Amino acid sequence: MKLGVLKIGVDVAAVVDKQSLEQQYPKLFQGVGKLNSKQVSLHINPEVKPVAQPLRRIPFNLRGAVEARIKQLMDMDIIEPVDGPTPWVNPVVIVPKADNDVRLCLDMRRANQAIERERYPIPTVDEILQGMNGSTVFSKLDLKWGYHQLELSPESRGITTFAVHNGVYRYKRLIFGVCSASEQYQHEVANALAGIEGVENISDDIIVHAQDQDTHDKRLHAVLTRLMERGLTLNPDKCQFNMDKLIFMGILLSEKGIGPTEERVRAVAEAREPENAAEVRSFLGLVGYSSRFIPQFATLSEPLRRLTRKDTPFEFGPEQRRAFNALKDELARAGTLAYFDKDAETKVIADASPVGLGAVLVQVQQGEEVPICYVSRSLSDCERKYSQTEREALGLVWACERLHPYIYGRQFTLVTDHKPLEVIYGPHSKPCARIERWVLRLQPYDFKVKHIPGKRNIADPLSRLLGETAQREKHHHGSDEYVRFVAVSATPKALTTREVEEASATDPELIEVRKAITNGRFENCKAYAAVANELCVVGYLVLRGTRIVLPHSLHARALTLAHEGHLGIVGTKQHLRTKVWWPGMDRAAEKHCKECHGCQIVSRPDPPELLRPTPLPDGPWRDLAVDLLGPLPSNHSIRVVVDYYSRYYEYDILTSTTTEKVIDSLESIFSRHGLPVTLKSDNGPQFKSELFREYCENNGITHLRTTAKWAQANGEVERQNAALMKRIRIAHSEGLDWKRELRKYVTVYRSIDHATTGKSPAELLFNRKMRGKLPDVTQPRTDTEVRDRDSERKGKSKLYTDERRRAQHSDVEVGDTVLVRQDKVDKFTTTFNATPHKVVSKTGSHVIVESPAGARYERNSTFVKKYQTNQERNKGQNETHGVEDVIVDYKRDTVIPPIPTDNADISMSDLPSAGRPQRIRRAPQRLSDYVT
Repeated sequence: MKLGVLKIGVDVAAVVDKQSLEQQYPKLFQGVGKLNSKQVSLHINPEVKPVAQPLRRIPFNLRGAVEARIKQLMDMDIIEPVDGPTPWVNPVVIVPKADNDVRLCLDMRRANQAIERERYPIPTVDEILQGMNGSTVFSKLDLKWGYHQLELSPESRGITTFAVHNGVYRYKRLIFGVCSASEQYQHEVANALAGIEGVENISDDIIVHAQDQDTHDKRLHAVLTRLMERGLTLNPDKCQFNMDKLIFMGILLSEKGIGPTEERVRAVAEAREPENAAEVRSFLGLVGYSSRFIPQFATLSEPLRRLTRKDTPFEFGPEQRRAFNALKDELARAGTLAYFDKDAETKVIADASPVGLGAVLVQVQQGEEVPICYVSRSLSDCERKYSQTEREALGLVWACERLHPYIYGRQFTLVTDHKPLEVIYGPHSKPCARIERWVLRLQPYDFKVKHIPGKRNIADPLSRLLGETAQREKHHHGSDEYVRFVAVSATPKALTTREVEEASATDPELIEVRKAITNGRFENCKAYAAVANELCVVGYLVLRGTRIVLPHSLHARALTLAHEGHLGIVGTKQHLRTKVWWPGMDRAAEKHCKECHGCQIVSRPDPPELLRPTPLPDGPWRDLAVDLLGPLPSNHSIRVVVDYYSRYYEYDILTSTTTEKVIDSLESIFSRHGLPVTLKSDNGPQFKSELFREYCENNGITHLRTTAKWAQANGEVERQNAALMKRIRIAHSEGLDWKRELRKYVTVYRSIDHATTGKSPAELLFNRKMRGKLPDVTQPRTDTEVRDRDSERKGKSKLYTDERRRAQHSDVEVGDTVLVRQDKVDKFTTTFNATPHKVVSKTGSHVIVESPAGARYERNSTFVKKYQTNQERNKGQNETHGVEDVIVDYKRDTVIPPIPTDNADISMSDLPSAGRPQRIRRAPQRLSDYVT
């Protein structure tokens, strides 16, 4: 039967409270003590020349407080006056305090160049905490005026000399600012406390801990007795006795473990958003001290750390705001971490994200897995380019080296959910050179790698950690969630290793591959022979280095996942290459991207077809082109008619562009020059009307319309429109009458030689030269010469234009399924209409397509693009590909087809090869000076 024993800790605590201890050890709590066992010496390098620095004048308002502080220090035997010459003088730094008092500090930077350090090791917080496992009672002691309790030897005092307005003094005790002070102080206090169990110190902070009250009291009395014997004193205001929890070095210690202090959590929670990079650094420093309690601190803080980089503009956007709030929330909900137990089963669970590495040290204590500490760091720019497998492998190496004090010299388990790491860090692995170096770095450790399978479509672990609502007083059980990878796993997201393994077990090809790896004979799987040395088997999985060889049944699924987000061909290949492999993967990825419906409708249009120059008509005023320019800001429009033979054009300024007005304007021209044989126009409503059709039909004119949205088909009139608009803009900018300026331009244009024909438009139309303001005595040229020059110029223009535009023959034929380019409405408009159309007619570059609804459209062949159908996509599924696809780009020879022409006597066979257009060669002018 268990007795109901009442714990008398309260009564015992009354014996060791502050008041009773002050009565029991009165000298221990009075004044500033002095270590009576020895004097400390500063080791001064005699080769360093002493420096007497000039006096820094003290403000008048502070001199009274300084004099009072000097007197106090002299009364306490801490300083003494200096008489006579002194080689060393250090400037004084006065620090005002809240109670009108001051603190005297010395600027010892020059003096420290002569002081040699002792290099005594100062323990870290982790080293202090590792011995507290099981402790339930704590006391904290604070040595009053720490350094001043160590007396300096006489020969060491001179280097501490300082001057103020009322004299020169030097210290008799060790002071803050001496470069070796912390090491010497740690050394002497540790010696004073040597031999007492359950006692640790960092500088002047001493902590006493034990697993029960009695042991704690014995240790506390032993410490107090030792301090009093050595002549040291405590500051009663900063001492805490007989506590079940207390704050030591900014960490909350308790029976359950360690946690962040309430003051630090509150300070972080109340922090406002940073307004510049300096404030970001301050916030990261504040949170970083408690990073041991924040899983994946490096990954969470990366958006903020990005703002602190040099030459990075400060922009606190949504991503930074989320990181800022996430760090606050994580610290506010931080759980208690257990003390390290050197005899407990230990695990290291590592994690890697695209921007950082993280790990958690876990132990099995009292049958339960509890976290000991979280560690993390960010990845360098180079490391961020590693594949996910390499980042995971690096994460294990870094975790072991970071937690070296805890795991070295003992057996532990490395836990990962990245299946390939079991092989990579196994005895039979054949990794790449980089990972092989990491394997060598892990050889000093005694560990085994354990794989924990992930879940399908796993959620981000940090999101789950942020959503926890469990009580944080208990040990945090989120270690498994913490190690879920924040980036993609070794296989694409929707593919798990288990699925790949199950499919690989029944895949006929991989069955043969596994046999070939075992016996070394690859006759039945030749596609794998070239990479035989890189292949290995793990269970039913086949690995090529760090990449999983996928069975055939998962190829299409992997391609779809890799192409998520519609990456280009290169991006999709890179996505696949970092994780999986199979023979012919590159070619399959390229084919998949080309057949993607979404990518096709937003892709760039095909290059235009080869240029087809319009043949020169048989004579003037036979083939005309008409167009409307406008409306202009004055609400006028200009009707332009161009003769394709002579390049002569007529224009008329209209106030209305109805069909009737356009016909009236044309009749005015035709009354002067006669009716044409053909009249080409665009698809404006005036020219598509029934009235205009009847007009042309009644007058024997063949009306030709250009392909919709292809203004280049009526290029001659479009060029004239551009020339007219240029003159109108010039006249408007100079404040001139644009109508009159147009007449001047047209007069000059009609009378000068055209660059293509070599004769003026008026001369070709009227067979006479048009008299201008300049004298002209040149002879007219023959019609043969005009044709030759026209053919030569158009041929050169065709070659140059086709080469510059990378023109090629259209492979669109009648019956093909095509995509039709559409007008841009907004930024989200795709290049092509998403509905495939059918080609019902094609004449030259003129194409008529029909939609599934039966609507027909006329377009130039440049506006359509062949559409890859699902039947074409499934072709070649069973084709055997090579080990790796190599893409070679060959520049095709350009084949120039014959230029269509109605004149049999015009041949293009004598055209020069493609190159830069040559200048036109004319006969010397002197040969035209005389008439014979």
